[in-house]
Amino acid sequence: MVISLLAGGGGDDSSVCYPSNNDTPSGAGIGGDWKDSKSNTHKAMQTTADKFKNELHMSGDNIAAALAVGLRESQFNPKAVNPGGQVKGIWQWGAGNVNGNRYKDTQDNVDSQINLAIKELKTTHAATLSDMHNADLTHSLEAWDVHFEGVTASDPQRKATETLATAQKVKKVFKLDFSGNLTDLTGGDSNTAQGGATLNPNNCPPSTGTSSGLPIKGQYNITGGYPNYQGAGGSPHYGVDFQTVGAKETGDASNVYAVADGKVYAKTSDSTGGNYVVIKNNDGNYTYYGHAPSQSAIVVNKGDTVHKGQHISHQGQTGLATGVHVHFGVNKKKPAFAPQSDGLVNGGDYLSKVPRKAVPAKGQTVPAGPFSTDQTKDKK
Repeated sequence: MVISLLAGGGGDDSSVCYPSNNDTPSGAGIGGDWKDSKSNTHKAMQTTADKFKNELHMSGDNIAAALAVGLRESQFNPKAVNPGGQVKGIWQWGAGNVNGNRYKDTQDNVDSQINLAIKELKTTHAATLSDMHNADLTHSLEAWDVHFEGVTASDPQRKATETLATAQKVKKVFKLDFSGNLTDLTGGDSNTAQGGATLNPNNCPPSTGTSSGLPIKGQYNITGGYPNYQGAGGSPHYGVDFQTVGAKETGDASNVYAVADGKVYAKTSDSTGGNYVVIKNNDGNYTYYGHAPSQSAIVVNKGDTVHKGQHISHQGQTGLATGVHVHFGVNKKKPAFAPQSDGLVNGGDYLSKVPRKAVPAKGQTVPAGPFSTDQTKDKK
């Protein structure tokens, strides 16, 4: 995993510790030039390519990108460790306190780490595959780095030029000239919401409040659209306003729920959003929940781990707000939610269960409703 510069680590191969012994666990497949078909490294990469193709239906470009990042991060060594950043494995997963612990009890061999990657790509890091849908080699690399590695597209740690050159060689060596079919995992056609850990709710961890993947529960209206209040018209409004029918500032009807697993990045207030909480989702996106009645109405704190469907706040009308509601925003690059901030995306696209009526076109949400979070029809 590429380490944030703030964490004091880097993606440079010189900072990675490689074990000197040759006692590699069964299935690890380490050793030799990756371009040599007889080497264990080549065999490990071939196994990974086959599993990504057969189980995830990734394209050749998608797979070449993932393999190239693995070479950049660890020389495709499942035993690679960076003690300073507390990361380990082929894609340098966090395995401690510095960058979190995604690795957990994963074994230090190729098969176990492929299984971890597939599990994450189907659930917590599903946005990776979403952005890889129909992507070329360059954009596949960006999707993997942003959503799986957790860095911005412009981060120098990506070594974008060098990694692209490696990916091109990988594609040629492993004959990765085939298309993919990510529709089963990313929802398919252009009418389907992309991004977020809500892409395939059947694969997501059980919720603790609502299983819808929406920030509210029960009967609700969308009262403010994106990118303007009326969608295509009105004042700029870079978020989506959800209002539960009959909600007041207290009681269960006003509850606000996390739309994905993640960690609380900020809990604060300003004159525009009032009291708000920002969560960095496990898929790398930042989600914003604004206008809570008070700081105490936000029932989680900075640094807390939260789960999809968990009660995190209450609807309110602090800041620049009319009527009790929650202002929901999504930024795929950084925790910035002012109008026209780089990385902002339409919350109606991000949330897979916002009804089609409210999302008439990609990049646009319009006021609509009432809807129900447990309804099964009229979904995108």
